[in-house]
Amino acid sequence: MRYRESMGLRLSEIGFGGWVVGSDLYRVDDDVARALVKRALDLGINFFDTADVYGRGRSEALLGEWLRGHDVVISTKVGYDFYGGGRPARRFDPRYLEMAVSRSAERLGRRPNILMLHNPPAGAVREVAGYVLSRRGVWADYVGAALGPEVDVLEEGIAALEAGLDALMFVFNILEQEPGLELIRRGAGRILLARVPHASDVLTDSFKPEFPPEDHRSLRPREWLVKARRLVEAEIAPLARELGLSLGQYAVKFVLSFPVTSVVVTATSLEELEEYASASDGKPLPRDHLERIGEFWAKYREVLQSPPPALA
Repeated sequence: MRYRESMGLRLSEIGFGGWVVGSDLYRVDDDVARALVKRALDLGINFFDTADVYGRGRSEALLGEWLRGHDVVISTKVGYDFYGGGRPARRFDPRYLEMAVSRSAERLGRRPNILMLHNPPAGAVREVAGYVLSRRGVWADYVGAALGPEVDVLEEGIAALEAGLDALMFVFNILEQEPGLELIRRGAGRILLARVPHASDVLTDSFKPEFPPEDHRSLRPREWLVKARRLVEAEIAPLARELGLSLGQYAVKFVLSFPVTSVVVTATSLEELEEYASASDGKPLPRDHLERIGEFWAKYREVLQSPPPALA
């Protein structure tokens, strides 16, 4: 495993997506989830990302227990009020944030290294950023924003960067290159965390066009999944084979070919985790491959635009 440093924080190039732990987003058995966390540590992964709303606190509690005593970087996110029961509602007022951050720290058994607002609209970022920054060093060592699910993610990211937040998390993959490319350019020197590198499994060898209704990936229209997969099989899969890589490895390497700090993967099996982690080998995609992917994006970006948000 290789590591990258931003703002004095050293993260593994591959980050562990904690939404597979203790939540109903993927329905991974606890024993399997614990084995995944253990294997991640064995592979040298030191960055674990979660959120208070995953499993209504259960993901944080389990990760806090399983990572106790390990020298790791933990990121969590707050901003969905699930404490009153019913459907979680977004809240970013200081009073709520203070309570939510305190509860997250209790479940984790430690202060998180990174604390991010979870899917805040741009207006909320502008309103509360000053307060969040005033709590840097109290809530967490670094503060930031995990962007989405609005369609104006670029505006949200610019608002966060202009406010001086330390960290940004955003969707970035071969099929969804904007606004990630612009945020990477504008956020140089910040902690940049790329998520959804596999575009709801379209960029893996285990793709299927339908997901269970409780799986957040089911928010993607089937038509988009089928259309995107057809393009991938025709133009991206041959590039991966040319380098002797699986499609999943190739997708991760694409993201790591840019100056992001870490790419957070979703792994529901040890085989997937090992496959994705192996992409961290210090070998970015060759220049001609990046150029061909750039041509692919220029040709098909309108076709691929506006899928529903990839929530995580």
